[in-house]
Amino acid sequence: MKTNEEILKDLKNELIRIGSTRQRDYDLSKKKNKVYSTTICRRLKLSWPELVKQTGLHLNKGVNM
Repeated sequence: MKTNEEILKDLKNELIRIGSTRQRDYDLSKKKNKVYSTTICRRLKLSWPELVKQTGLHLNKGVNM
């Protein structure tokens, strides 16, 4: 099982790859071996905006990360 830090690092890398921090974009564009956003939120007991903040990225609607 991955640590919380590993989960956040993977999430950050995936959000950068996708080019968006929107939850819907993540779920629609994530790689097949990645879990859904709701699973990450439940595991870390954080909302999506809080998760994005923990990765060091800014919650936005587009590519300007």
